[in-house]
Amino acid sequence: MNIASIDTGTNTVLMLVAEVLPSGKLSIIKEYHNMPRTGEGVFQTGLIKEAKIIKLCEIYSFYREEAERFNVSKIIARGTNVFRIAKNSGEVIERIKRETGIDLEVISGEVEAECSFLGATADFDRTGAIAVIDIGGGSTEITCRQGDELIFQKSFTTGVVTLRENLVDEQRLTAGNIVSIKEHCLEYFRELQGLNGLQDVAISIAGTPTTLISIGKGLTTFDAKKIHKEFLSLEMIESILNGFAGLPFSDYEKYGKIIKGREDLMGAGAVILSTVLQYLGLKGTYVSVTGLRYGLILKHLGLR
Repeated sequence: MNIASIDTGTNTVLMLVAEVLPSGKLSIIKEYHNMPRTGEGVFQTGLIKEAKIIKLCEIYSFYREEAERFNVSKIIARGTNVFRIAKNSGEVIERIKRETGIDLEVISGEVEAECSFLGATADFDRTGAIAVIDIGGGSTEITCRQGDELIFQKSFTTGVVTLRENLVDEQRLTAGNIVSIKEHCLEYFRELQGLNGLQDVAISIAGTPTTLISIGKGLTTFDAKKIHKEFLSLEMIESILNGFAGLPFSDYEKYGKIIKGREDLMGAGAVILSTVLQYLGLKGTYVSVTGLRYGLILKHLGLR
């Protein structure tokens, strides 16, 4: 049986097409990535822009065609933070349904965190105390578990797009911007300090950690096999962040295609990640390329 999931976020729209094996494991057939920045301006106006709605419908139409090409029996489409806060979410969902036939369902921050954990840890050893960090455009989900016991779970309503729109200069990330973002994150994630020392390991998903580890390893394009389960240290994050400071976004091309479309978001993402890790008392995080879209399928099938 082939199945697809669409993760529709504040910044990206991702689709996974996978085969469900008799063992209950997922075998990846193909993955798709688009970055329409649906949440652009939503935090100021409360509305998803018409141009973004048109782009969403185009992406969904393409994804529908691809799902049919692979004889997918089910499309699980879910919306995250931007749809939780936009005043016109209902209208956007109705339009996507009308134009593409796909039912988009908005999930809560708690469900998002749960599915992110399932996806991120799919091929990791889950016996220890694990913190999963999912940094999105409009929210950051943190889930900490010790085996089957839930220790902490929360969706923080701040992400790379919200910080970029409020605390980053138009053309570059300045040293002053970094200070402001750090001050914001230290306050915003302060409640995590109660978890200091309780987690054995962190696993991080989404564009921030995958891009940072790629840059750290000198990769200019995305290569899942070379970054999955790799360790991203706090020192590496800080070194890359310092390299961003003062550099015009137009000059980020030196990092290659891996950073294209994320130039103005990476500074905020790096600070969020380092702040969370410091509060957890960890020296770094493992990177996972299996995230929310994997977890959505596992949850739908009742698998763990």
